[in-house]
Amino acid sequence: MGSINSRPLKAFVRYDGSHRIVAGSLILRKNKPKVGKWKEINAYECCFLSTTTTTTTVAPTTSTTTTGPL
Repeated sequence: MGSINSRPLKAFVRYDGSHRIVAGSLILRKNKPKVGKWKEINAYECCFLSTTTTTTTVAPTTSTTTTGPL
């Protein structure tokens, strides 16, 4: 078997009347189903590269030294 470079199927989830995703409604098809409220989602998340940049700032620290009588 060879590898498939193209992704011919699209992922769709169904929404209910309260605009929530119906559990277990994820399907893979070429075209959107005609009956119901369906929305296409990203099916191949592992294959889309995204860059995330994280910046960290460090607050300056001050130290004071006091000397007393010896």
